[in-house]
Amino acid sequence: MENILPFSGIVFFIMFFVFVIFLYLFKNILNKFISYSMVLFIAVILYIIFCIPHADKILFFLLYVYVIYWIFVSNKYQETIFPMILVAIPMIIHKIDVDPLFKILGISYITFRTIQAIVDSHNYGKLSFVEFTSFLLFPTTLLAGPIDRSYRFQEDLQKGYENLTLSNIGKGWDILIVGILFKFIFAGLVDNFWLSNIDEKSTNLLDMINCAYSYTVYLFFDFAGYSAMAVGLSIMIGINIPMNFNHPYLAPNPQDFWRRFHITLGSWLTDYFFKPLYKYLHNFNVLKGRRLLIQNLAIIATFLLMGMWNGFTWYFIFSGFLFGLYSAIHNIYVVYVKKGGFDYFTVFPDIIALNLKRFLMINGAVFALYFFSGRVPI
Repeated sequence: MENILPFSGIVFFIMFFVFVIFLYLFKNILNKFISYSMVLFIAVILYIIFCIPHADKILFFLLYVYVIYWIFVSNKYQETIFPMILVAIPMIIHKIDVDPLFKILGISYITFRTIQAIVDSHNYGKLSFVEFTSFLLFPTTLLAGPIDRSYRFQEDLQKGYENLTLSNIGKGWDILIVGILFKFIFAGLVDNFWLSNIDEKSTNLLDMINCAYSYTVYLFFDFAGYSAMAVGLSIMIGINIPMNFNHPYLAPNPQDFWRRFHITLGSWLTDYFFKPLYKYLHNFNVLKGRRLLIQNLAIIATFLLMGMWNGFTWYFIFSGFLFGLYSAIHNIYVVYVKKGGFDYFTVFPDIIALNLKRFLMINGAVFALYFFSGRVPI
């Protein structure tokens, strides 16, 4: 069978809708003979084998990370840094492009999900191999997220056929339509009639500004559309994947922006990188009592990781650094105001102050995303 990547064309949607109809029509019969988690596991494995290129590499990587997961979780190993490094090694090799063995679709998302499952196993228990496989290789979120949490995914699997309802199909359909409009209509229009008509190699300032804004608009519709489609289709089969976007360009500051833009990645980095790093930095004598400095160092390191997660190229890393710098500056300003410093935005009426903050934030995001695009003529 030809490669059928998630959301790559009509064939993928037809396959998925057939699966939805099959589950809904035969759920009462299936419930007597086979668990929902096993049905989903079989469907995921068949999809990977017959529709995804280099399925053997993906399945090998799955076994690799599961062995690490099983060893450390089964033995209740409390120190998680070593297994996290072991899990991340193939992703690092993939990013620096030194071995074709690890040219695996979705390796970044699989890696982050595995790390989350290892860390949270102490509080939520372990996954079976069937649950682990479905969680890591779930087709709608395989290539571009959202990044779900293993314990939440496991809860939906354990509910089984209960979530296969007409209400969920209708809810998923509504979200799916929004995603289709965003990705295939709006993103397509922006790309065809705006972004692609700009000479990205031009050093003319107006061309660069035009390119920056057009890419920012395109990225939102493309990525938010993909995420909405993933959420919508998942809900149809009873898996409640978290939303990934919530009007990010209305955010008045960097902190709020990352609560709205690629929400699941920001949440993952906060829980599994920023918080442990912030705690770890307190161990250094030179940083004792310098809470604000520790926060900012952890913030910038977190956004640098976000940049490197996208790839080990200068524009991804620099874009991450810019977002980290924005967040650190905002953090300094918030602390300054809390300590009695003058809040310069209070000279304006509330509605003007809010929109001024939004104006600054969206233009900062446009500037950082322009570097992220790799289109800066340097």
